[in-house]
Amino acid sequence: MKAVKLCSGIFLLLPTLSFAAPQLKIVTEHLPPFQMDTAQGVTGYASEIVQATMAHAKIDYSIEVMSWSRAYNLALRDANTCIYSISKGAEREPHFQWIGAISYSVTSIYSLKKRQDIQIKTIEDAKKYTIAVTKDDITHHFLLKMGFKEGEQLYVIENVYSMLNILKGRKNIDLIIVNDTILKYRAEESGVPFAELKKQLDLPELPLDFYLACSKKTDKVIAEQLATSLQTLKDSGKFQQIRDQWADKL
Repeated sequence: MKAVKLCSGIFLLLPTLSFAAPQLKIVTEHLPPFQMDTAQGVTGYASEIVQATMAHAKIDYSIEVMSWSRAYNLALRDANTCIYSISKGAEREPHFQWIGAISYSVTSIYSLKKRQDIQIKTIEDAKKYTIAVTKDDITHHFLLKMGFKEGEQLYVIENVYSMLNILKGRKNIDLIIVNDTILKYRAEESGVPFAELKKQLDLPELPLDFYLACSKKTDKVIAEQLATSLQTLKDSGKFQQIRDQWADKL
């Protein structure tokens, strides 16, 4: 541990004297407003935090947008691969190097407002219905842990793009589980008015602290540099400055 701290200290004092680090591959999904895949490149609140972290650490990198399940499994498997915005659950914690928190948000279960037959007071009540989840998302893992079963209460999809269209267009899908901030953007993108949705249940046991994390095979010196860089952004006020610029969307 002392050697790592010393290395970090040298890095801060002499940022240009770094070893020949490999290019980091950073993987993510399209998840407005945190990360957005646009014709001009990857943008969004979390993307700006990650880009600023990389710039301060002077580490070469590329960002690739893909389905969450593919991104998650690449970051589990491959060396020199990092991922954002990933939630840090107890089951996930041993499998990644956690660089630092990017944002906090709340998760809830929603239905269509017109579905007056759906009444949920507890997570157990939700087991009477079919709920759409994104494969390998923390909400997917959480519901499996709570006793929900794929093919019974869970309808698993590859990405969140079509989640609201599935909720509206398929009579066999009753519910979705989604981050409250993200839902507003999903409603706008899918053409399903936010006013047509009803929050059925908040899930305080599933807070979503979004993180930047790297695979266990990523060089630990690089991970330490990134963690130091992100913390420096927070200490300097740059992190809050970026957050303030996105405050109306967060």
